Amino acid sequence: MFAPADIVAIHEAALQVLAQTGVVVMDDDAIALFKTVGARADGQRVFIARDAVERALASAPSAFTLSGRNPARDLRFGEGRPVFGSGSGPAYILDGSVVRPGTLADAQATVKLGHLSRGLEFNSDCIEPLDLPEDERTRRSDHARLTLSDKSMEWTASLEHDVDEAVTINEILYGARWADRPRALIVLNTNSPLLLSVETARILQRWAGLGQPACVTACVMGGATGPATPAGTLTVQHAEVLAGLVLGQAAREGSPFIYGGVSTMSSMRTGAAHFGTPEFALMANATVRLAHHAGLPVRAGAAVTDSHVPDAQAALESTMGLSASASAGGDFLFQAAGILSSFNVLSLEKFVLDDELICALRVAAATAAADDEALATDVIAAVGPGGDYLGQSHTRRHGRDLDRPTFLVRESAERWRAQGDGDVRAAARAEVERRLAAHEPPDDLDSVTRRQLDEYCLR
Repeated sequence: MFAPADIVAIHEAALQVLAQTGVVVMDDDAIALFKTVGARADGQRVFIARDAVERALASAPSAFTLSGRNPARDLRFGEGRPVFGSGSGPAYILDGSVVRPGTLADAQATVKLGHLSRGLEFNSDCIEPLDLPEDERTRRSDHARLTLSDKSMEWTASLEHDVDEAVTINEILYGARWADRPRALIVLNTNSPLLLSVETARILQRWAGLGQPACVTACVMGGATGPATPAGTLTVQHAEVLAGLVLGQAAREGSPFIYGGVSTMSSMRTGAAHFGTPEFALMANATVRLAHHAGLPVRAGAAVTDSHVPDAQAALESTMGLSASASAGGDFLFQAAGILSSFNVLSLEKFVLDDELICALRVAAATAAADDEALATDVIAAVGPGGDYLGQSHTRRHGRDLDRPTFLVRESAERWRAQGDGDVRAAARAEVERRLAAHEPPDDLDSVTRRQLDEYCLR
């Protein structure tokens, strides 16, 4: 783990990079906007001075509420309670022992699992439905997440017309003044090293201009798109994300912003980026601390693995990657369920296994009581040495505290064998089937809104 002084040194190094090396910005309007806050441009290379970064840090909120369709599902980012979001982005799914292209039915299944999840509060675009034409995929996936769940969701935008669709759908849901509060969160990526693409720059300007939250995320691969040391890689990451912050605040001062970092190191033997290594966990921890040093809510870590099946390696690496961010105080733990093969494949079995991990992390992070009732010194005195606690009223009051729903093995070995001694992957497969069968969609959408959603998204 980096020492506190090292976190400060990385921050200072990133400010030096922004001022002296600069970032390439591929959009002319964005360059013009950077200039309005004092940045200097040489063609497409933009040099951002410390004071411009500090003004952006001062104007960006340290916490904000993402309003949900159901007020009970409003999410607060930046105040110490992590928001867990499902995996996002793979185009392929592990179906038994076969990896195949994702479908709309797979996307719908992930929404149902996410809706019934006890740990996940945020539904992502878990799988790209390759059975649909490219120009329909985002709308159809949005429709599934809006009609099969009432949890907040990621608004996918890789092209400007995706933003147009997101605006139209939110107008259907909330009316013309939908953007009067933060309602829709978009995750955008930088291009490493030190580049903001046309699409990212334009979408960020529009979304921040609407007052909607953007999570600008850098995924620097040490040795390939960043220096071959964790500190150097984090310096590039920090510079890229701070450049995104300055642009977003220039578009609209005070717009909600989430610092995102999922950087890792590359193998110099194969060139592959590894996400299951201790370095990924090290950098997840540092990412949280860098963002909090800057006063920003943060996305970091992931339940990600280099394993290709939901096996012991997948469990070990996912626990390491997710808990590193959770224990450091991460605010947005995205990519927290279902991811295999270094972000490239989704598994429904791993989805529910990761959900168990999330629930465990929530319990571990919750405030534990040590009041008179919890300390139970009167009960200890009454039982005395050599006694037992089974008959105590205190035991009856607390006997079900640990009785949480789970499909993991909690039986004796004998009973487990009598039930067929299945492994955890078989248990997860059965749990997927049980949850899909139990899913009931929310009924909060009125008939007019539902008709308009269907007409727009399914056209």
